[in-house]
Amino acid sequence: MTRTYSLVATALMAIAFGSAARAQVAVGIRLTVAPPLVRIETPPAPPGPDCYWVGGYWGWEGGHHVWVAGDWVTPRPGEVYVRAHWVREGAEWVFRPGHWAPIAPPKEFVSVVVRQVPPPPRVEVMTAPPSVEHFWIAGHWRWEHGGFEWVSGRWEKHRAGFVWAPAHWVHAGAEWRFAGGHWQKY
Repeated sequence: MTRTYSLVATALMAIAFGSAARAQVAVGIRLTVAPPLVRIETPPAPPGPDCYWVGGYWGWEGGHHVWVAGDWVTPRPGEVYVRAHWVREGAEWVFRPGHWAPIAPPKEFVSVVVRQVPPPPRVEVMTAPPSVEHFWIAGHWRWEHGGFEWVSGRWEKHRAGFVWAPAHWVHAGAEWRFAGGHWQKY
């Protein structure tokens, strides 16, 4: 099978995950061959209640796909980490590198602020992905009826022009603020 790709631009992008930094070289990669199915990952225990899981992805290195494992990230107030992913554009697959983006909640979003510390995120067992166009949305704790309730993770299909802002809790002084858990424009 012949793999055709054109490198539109090459850039070195350091991506901070917690205290460690990872780099990905491959901005603007276009391929005519789909990436493999997303790997099923079993995340280690979360480092704290204010962390959220960013799943791994298939990078492109040395003329072939290379798996880059997921990691827990510590949130930044008002921002969300958008995971690296491949998007189908016609007959091509385009790589979108991971990055921090401002959270843009929908108009109907209701602000949730509590003083109780959320439990650490659960480590979930992922099922097989339905297709290469799906990605895993990790589960999270939501505040419901005066307490925390677990919302299980699920596979979701990428939406053109949108990114998923993962649901997570942000520690702010004596309060915990809920953020994310919605689609937003790319």
